[in-house]
This record gives sequence, structure tokens and C-alpha cells, in this order.
Amino acid sequence: MPSGQGPAEQLTLEVKREALRLGFASVGIAPPAALTQRNAELARWIVSGFSGRMTYMEKFLERQEKLLAGFQDLRSLVVLAVSYQPSNPSRRAAATDENCATKPSGRVARYAWGRDYHKAIRKRLKHLEAFLKIQRPGVRTLASVDTAPLPERALAQAAGLGFFGKNTCLIRPKGGSYFFLSALLTNLELTPDKPISWDCGACTLCLQACPTQALAKPYELDARRCIAYLTIELRGPIEPTLRPLVGRWLFGCDICQEVCPYNAPSPSRGTQSPETGPWSEFNQESGAGAALPLNKVLGLRSEEDFLKQFAGTPLTRPKREGLLRNACTVAGNLKEPSLVNPLKACLEEDPSALVRDQAAWALNQIASAVHSAAPQPARIPP
Repeated sequence: MPSGQGPAEQLTLEVKREALRLGFASVGIAPPAALTQRNAELARWIVSGFSGRMTYMEKFLERQEKLLAGFQDLRSLVVLAVSYQPSNPSRRAAATDENCATKPSGRVARYAWGRDYHKAIRKRLKHLEAFLKIQRPGVRTLASVDTAPLPERALAQAAGLGFFGKNTCLIRPKGGSYFFLSALLTNLELTPDKPISWDCGACTLCLQACPTQALAKPYELDARRCIAYLTIELRGPIEPTLRPLVGRWLFGCDICQEVCPYNAPSPSRGTQSPETGPWSEFNQESGAGAALPLNKVLGLRSEEDFLKQFAGTPLTRPKREGLLRNACTVAGNLKEPSLVNPLKACLEEDPSALVRDQAAWALNQIASAVHSAAPQPARIPP
């Protein structure tokens, strides 16, 4: 044991070293108090109605109480980040724009380009859990990748992994905001890290860029207007006034992160190493990719076809009905005549009333655009 280090410090170093070896981009330790330190803020957000129809959020604090009651000897939380930032973001972004420009396609948020992050992270998190149990036989642990009522961003902030941005994302000063979070709870005494002192300064680019004005004010997100919520979490029709603002986003949205200076390539931040860069599971070659042809999505008429195409990826979250609703919305926004036939097929054949209604809206958008572009007969003066 190095001079001046106690058992807790030494074990903390070993845990962090193993986490980095497993491929996690960064790791920090948060104290149990971090679990509840932002609960009042969360409660106000829910009462304000900003959680929309995500009714599971209303039970978050209740579930958290049950968790703590069943883990009364909780001493430490190991918080881990996994990058999903593409190795060459500028080149990938250019390829996405070119793909969308050459054929009617819908954009996919970066986190969903590859495989389901829950399974990929859980696999390596279990390895870290096994490592801890070998080091301390009989230790109690609980691994979580969005499977427990944990305020992951608050925990990561308390563990020194980043700071809260005005877009409500957690931002790493040298790593941006394109990363997943997970946590490992334990009854072992580990040395907690200190939160970093950092903020967005006077920058408000994310607030200005949000098409739907979901960022009502700095650090406050109205999920009911967020494109990610509308295309992933919302069940049912998208509000007609919001549909044009969805643009070409088929699944999720990255706008408030794309404009963030912390996500811009910078020589001072260096390049990602294989150990800290995106895992192969999150490369777009492993999943849906950055953009999807709308005619193919609109043609998914059965659950079997839908799962055959997207099983094991995040795109199963809105289910077939939700994804086709999104595809109809994007088609209507693009006003692309080549999509008339796939939309008519949806209108006439799809078993979902939601999809049929959205297809009808899209067809009306295209028809209106075609009519406006048609040459008008010369007006004969009186």
C-alpha cells in the first residue's frame, strides 16, 4: 500500500483502474447523500408538468425511498461514463447531411446509432461488480443502467465527472456531453471525489437553437416540447403545432448538444484513445446508423418486420407505431412527392389509427406544397 493511503483510498484506486481497463471513459465516487440532494428540484419539475406523459417519473421519489430502505448500509456509489461520441464527429455529421440530402431520410440521435446501450454497459458493469466481490468477498452491490431510481446526472456531478449545462445535459469539460451514465452501489467505504467547479458561462447557444423552445430557461427542460420526448417517449399523436418543428428527426434529437461548444472538436482536448473512445457496440455500423430511408420505415407493416429490422437497438423504444408516426411527421416536413405512395399505403393499410392519421397529415402537407409550387394562371386585369 502506498505511503499515506488507507484501505479506502487504495481500494478506490483499484476500482477506478479496473473500470478504465474495462473501457469506461471516466469513473468517480459519490457519497450516498448525492442520491437525494436534488430531489426538491426534481419534485418541482414534476409538479410543473414538465415530465409530460412520463407517468413513471411521478413514482421516482417513492421508488427511491424503497431502494434506500432496502440498502440501509449503502456507503458509496461508483459512477461511470461511457462515450458514444463518433471518432470523427465532423466527418460523420457531413455524411449524415449528405445522406439526408440525396434521399428522403430521417435523422437518428447519436446515442441510438448502434446497439442498445443498456445491454452493452450492463455486461461490463457486471465485470466490475465481480472484480469488487473478488477484492472484498461478501460485499454488497447493486449495478444499475437505468434500472434503478437513481438521479444519474446528479450522482455524476457529485462524483466530479461533469457539470450541469444549460441544456440540462451533464457536460465533461474535456469530453463534451455525448456519453452514457451507469452506477454501482456498494456498502464498501470508498473515497468520494469532489464536484468540479465549472459552468456554461454566458453561453446560451442551446436555448437559442432549440426549435420547439423546450428549454424554457437555463437548466430547465419542458419535456412536453422536447423533440426527443415527442419522438421517443410520447404515446399518441404529436401536437399539430409541434410537428413542423420536429424537422427531419426520426428518433430523438441532438440539436442542443450539436451547438454546444464543449462538443466541438478541439486540438486542446486531444483525440480519443481506444480505451476511452466509443465502444464498437455504439458505432453506427452496429445498428440503425445516423439516418434511415423513410420509405423503408413507412413500409414496416408488422411487428415481426419491425423487430427484424431494429431488435437490439434503441429504436424499439417507441414501438412500431411510434416510429412510423415519426416517419410520417418527417415525410410531411420534407414535403417530398416521392413519399406519396408509401404514405398512401400507410393511410390505406396500416393497422394503427395513429399512423393512418399522421399519414393523412403528411399527405396534406405534400399536396399543399405541390399546389403552392405549381404555376398559377395569368390574371387578366379587369
